[in-house]
Amino acid sequence: MDVAASQQQRVTENEALIESSFRRLIASIEAEREKMRTTWSQIEEEQQATSDDLARLKLDTEEWCRSERSKIENEWKRLDRLRERMSILPGASREVLEINCSGELLFLPKRALCHIEGSYLNHMFSDAYVQSVPRDDEGRYFLDFNPVCFGIIVDWLRQLEDKPDLPVPRVPESQQLNMDLLAEALNLRQFICGNCIKLEHSTSLKVRGNVVEATHAGWQVISAEHPLKMSGNSFFEVRILKNPDPTTDRLAVGLCGHSPTGAEAHSVRIKDAFLYNSNIGLIGDVIDANNCQEKIQFVDGMTLGVRHDIQTRMTHFYVNRASIGSCALRDDALERMPVLYPVFALHAAGQKIEVDFTLSGPLASRKTSPWKMWHSRSSSGMQRNDASAADG
Repeated sequence: MDVAASQQQRVTENEALIESSFRRLIASIEAEREKMRTTWSQIEEEQQATSDDLARLKLDTEEWCRSERSKIENEWKRLDRLRERMSILPGASREVLEINCSGELLFLPKRALCHIEGSYLNHMFSDAYVQSVPRDDEGRYFLDFNPVCFGIIVDWLRQLEDKPDLPVPRVPESQQLNMDLLAEALNLRQFICGNCIKLEHSTSLKVRGNVVEATHAGWQVISAEHPLKMSGNSFFEVRILKNPDPTTDRLAVGLCGHSPTGAEAHSVRIKDAFLYNSNIGLIGDVIDANNCQEKIQFVDGMTLGVRHDIQTRMTHFYVNRASIGSCALRDDALERMPVLYPVFALHAAGQKIEVDFTLSGPLASRKTSPWKMWHSRSSSGMQRNDASAADG
């Protein structure tokens, strides 16, 4: 009996301990549930607050965007009004501008200036600036420009009224320097064009873009479409793509006072020209002095650069962008050669070269825009006087 009672007492005590532990577990679970309910409640409150903040920020952002959009639209309208005042746009009045250009009387329909929108000549006669253009004693607009070159521009603009696709006229070689100066001063991009290989020629050379290939044996000479710009320094580079026999003197690059035609296109000995001839050196009838290295072979992959310095009228030659010397021309040749055309002479079938006119120098930097501001009558007059001196 004592053993049984003792066992019964232990069972009762264990049940009490289990019940107590269970109650504590239940209490802990309830406590955790309460914490979770509290946490969820906080999350919902924070979520609501965040949603309210986001909604308020969205409204504020939309309001700011509407305000900024309105400012931008107003600014664009202001710029459009300024553009209308500072430029002559299509639909301008039928007024004819009476211009005294250094004593030469020219008539230019004002609406024709819309064809050169963006140029300083266009801006000059706009409502914003026309009052600043000087006038002569008879009340005509006075421009102190080279009259021959400005007359070419005016004639071209007048013809554009009837022929909108009319190309820019070819400038006489004697006026090329003057036109370069005037075109840059007035930002007339139409008269400042990039150069390229001449497409119309009397040789058997195959021209594709700026790549020239000889298809037959015998000297074949071709020039660039336009002469070098004479208002500043010029540079072009020739890459030898293929030269079957670099040990011969059958490839030449240089400059000429005109574009070779007729019999000249089939000889490397051209009047008023100087070229660097492979395996020989510099040749030509106009050279006064030169210090160029001689007998350089033109091999595949080589580049030959030619730079003309307008201040000194010196021409510098480069091989693989390293200087090989320079040359000066005789005084009488300089007088006969107001412009200089890049020329390229090939002799052996299969020779192929590629010309790059877009470089500004042997370091291969690309040309920057040459536009200059037309800022005052005096500066324009100085340019015209310099050009007139060159004419003389």
